[in-house]
Amino acid sequence: MKYEKMIINRNVLINVSDDKTQLILDDRRVTITVSTKMYSLLKRIVDEHVSIEEIYSLKIDSLTEMVSTLYFNDILLTEEDDELLKYGILHNPARINTHALSIPDTHSSQWCFFGAPVDFALDPPRSPAHGPYIYRKLGVAHKDMRDIGDVAYATTDNIYNFGKRIQHIIRKIKEKQNKVIMFGGDHSLTYFSVKEMINFAPDLILIQMDAHSDINTNIDKTNDYLYHANFISKLVSEKAVRTVIQLGVRERTRRYNENYLKSSSIIQFCPKMNDDDRRDLISLIKNKSVYISFDVDVLDPGVFPHVTTPLDDGMNESEVLDIFNIIKNSSCKIEGADIMEFTCGFDEKGELFNHEIKVLDKVISLIID
Repeated sequence: MKYEKMIINRNVLINVSDDKTQLILDDRRVTITVSTKMYSLLKRIVDEHVSIEEIYSLKIDSLTEMVSTLYFNDILLTEEDDELLKYGILHNPARINTHALSIPDTHSSQWCFFGAPVDFALDPPRSPAHGPYIYRKLGVAHKDMRDIGDVAYATTDNIYNFGKRIQHIIRKIKEKQNKVIMFGGDHSLTYFSVKEMINFAPDLILIQMDAHSDINTNIDKTNDYLYHANFISKLVSEKAVRTVIQLGVRERTRRYNENYLKSSSIIQFCPKMNDDDRRDLISLIKNKSVYISFDVDVLDPGVFPHVTTPLDDGMNESEVLDIFNIIKNSSCKIEGADIMEFTCGFDEKGELFNHEIKVLDKVISLIID
């Protein structure tokens, strides 16, 4: 962490009484009570620009415990945090009658999940922005994880400041060695998740299950802004990930060739894997740290039609689950994952449905088991 000035979150409501002070952050449903004497000390720390490292160096247990609790609940922030939290990092899931939990501040090997309900690709009417809502509404496997809410989105956001919030959330989860799944949202957001994960697992292997390679190496598009069709080539060009394993890619493209794949350490497997492919996959990831990015369009539209950009000749349910079983049995360490690019289905009465969401439940259960 940088040595920065610590400040109190601008969104905190402070109730001071004679003997105790309540610090309330409604967006996170967090209330922390400290003694008024301790709060006075906290104010002095803030006013005198004391850094969190300097606080820890004092080795005063009660002070360290208080500061750690306030920091991990976004009540006490660095100036950088404050900039990221200007519009709020996390909020309760839209339209769901539930309360988001705080990010855990202890090491518990717990799976946390959060939603990234945005579509910077702007692909109506098949927008994946509703993905987190759809899964919470219709899925069940998320009940075995800790729901910490959705990344807050403001109309003034671009992909980069939204992405910084994703990185902030993942950093706070991984600092305590817990695990994380992100629900999207369009696939460009995986770029930020992987960029942060690398800080905790430098040799991380990205396993991308996708109908599309998301590689764009056209000369005239080299300097394009990040978007869902080029985030892999962005990660590769920035040397942000050493190895990418792509499973299920079946797009027809002339944007790259075999030499590019080899020089970029991108390894592709066709949708229909044979026994040699399975053995090769195991040898690549055995005992390695991996991050799994699951674009739901890897599935054939006959299995899962509600995706942003469907392509025929995709994997069926058993083929996808077979790959996840291979991953689970390879002795690799799954550091995190995301589920991206799934959309809405509506019946003739306008009621929401996605009967195929059961497939995602099976995938998620295999990841977090």
